[in-house]
Amino acid sequence: MGTIGEALVRGLVSAHGPQLEVVLSPRNAERARELADRFDDVEVLSSNQAVLDRSDWVVLAVIPRLAQQIISELRFRPEQRVVSLVADFDLTRLRALVGPTALLARMVPLPFVAERIGPLTAYPVTAEVEAVFGPLGDLVAARDEAALDLLMTITSLMSPYYAVIGQVVAWGVRQGLPADLTARFTLSLFQAWLAQGRRLEPAALVEHWREMTPGGLNQLAMEVLEQGDAIGRWSQAMDQILARIRPPAD
Repeated sequence: MGTIGEALVRGLVSAHGPQLEVVLSPRNAERARELADRFDDVEVLSSNQAVLDRSDWVVLAVIPRLAQQIISELRFRPEQRVVSLVADFDLTRLRALVGPTALLARMVPLPFVAERIGPLTAYPVTAEVEAVFGPLGDLVAARDEAALDLLMTITSLMSPYYAVIGQVVAWGVRQGLPADLTARFTLSLFQAWLAQGRRLEPAALVEHWREMTPGGLNQLAMEVLEQGDAIGRWSQAMDQILARIRPPAD
């Protein structure tokens, strides 16, 4: 269990409280033990199979390079509901490993599900999936697996997004501003921009950057960034991420 698995546990416990019993694999013993010590309804079991034997819902939160080996060694029950967080495994590949189950779904949560904010996406989203995972944030139902892969690709921009904020704050500090003041102002500004964006229709949102005073400061900033294709590189990054998630057919 990694960062996302831990965030999911924290979000589920926060959302459902004592109505939910969570049993964890011992694979990441330190992180699992910290969660068990923190929450009364979380327990670490002796093996992955022991977790399955106790569970009605199973969340597969393993890294892709180990997923094949780990999942193939487990015995699932037909009445179980299985939710996979494994990025590189589509439902066909998962079904071959898991066998017949009452539900098999893919999900893409992010670390802030621990705080029950922001988006998470899944396919398929049934009423049961909505009941269990809906309280963790803004659950977006992908129309199919292809759409899920596209939404997953967008999540890869988290580090670049924070890198931009970090650049802005670091620039302010280099110019002599206090770090706390620069961070507060920058985050408040980005939040205001996002709040404004939420009020726009999708078509208007795509073109909103063009609303700038000719010869003004925003236009100068865009000209400098476009000289190095700094804006277009974000799309190029997503193209490469998508190719990794969904390799081209031979």
